[in-house]
Amino acid sequence: MFIMGFNLYTVEELIMHLKRSALNVLAWLLGLLFILPIFWMIIVSVKPEGNNALQLKEWFTFNNLTLNNYIKVIHSSPILLWTYNSLIIAILSTIILLFLSSLAAFALSKINFKAKFLIYCLLVTGLLVPTEAILIPLYDTMFHFKLIDNMWGIILPSLTHPLGIFLLKQFMDGVPNDYIEAAALDGCNKIELWWKICLPLTKPAMVAISIFFFLLSWNNYIWPYICINSQENMVLPTGIPIFLGNNIFVLNTVMTASAIAAIPAMIVFITLQKFIVQGVSMAGIKG
Repeated sequence: MFIMGFNLYTVEELIMHLKRSALNVLAWLLGLLFILPIFWMIIVSVKPEGNNALQLKEWFTFNNLTLNNYIKVIHSSPILLWTYNSLIIAILSTIILLFLSSLAAFALSKINFKAKFLIYCLLVTGLLVPTEAILIPLYDTMFHFKLIDNMWGIILPSLTHPLGIFLLKQFMDGVPNDYIEAAALDGCNKIELWWKICLPLTKPAMVAISIFFFLLSWNNYIWPYICINSQENMVLPTGIPIFLGNNIFVLNTVMTASAIAAIPAMIVFITLQKFIVQGVSMAGIKG
């Protein structure tokens, strides 16, 4: 019986090991599937013009690498200015949105007031409204405020995104009410409760959501395309297609411009990915 039980346990352990190995292999294959186009884009961007690295052996030929494509793109287009505009808009949008969303989430999670449930339902309903449905009234509003072709015309509409409030509220619901009550007894007002209790305890969620909104703002295309008219005020998602349209037959130039647009977002994601994992996996806070 002991031998049979031992053999059975060994077989079950072997099956579990094979399952884990199969999942690891699948994860590696999916990772390669996503990273290969990015790797090819970067390789082509540092190859001489006309060398498109269509053969696998050219991917690992490093004796003809050059930065001339990057110099050409930078000198022939205002891509650095577009990158600066995108960076400023993404940073300001993320900071202000995170500030307002955390305040609203704190109020909806930890403060009792009339119409609280109704307000929360209206905010969640806002998630069902596609951006395309509000473009005309949004343009009319920005036109009357003289914010067309202006950086703030892109930033201000993004501050009303209800997703940040919805996500932060779920995390703040996990903050024990005992902490809030104890701090209130010590004399903390509502702002201090938000700043000293809820924000520190939801830091992983705050960072994860800030990264999400930074990337969302960085890749935003449709509203900046409508709002911005002048080339000097364009952002990368709207400026790059215009530049690529004039260089569509030069693949090295196309890949170089695409790499310049993608690299900052990749750096942000790779640097702060651990916070994304913590924010996603954090189901709540236990006292």
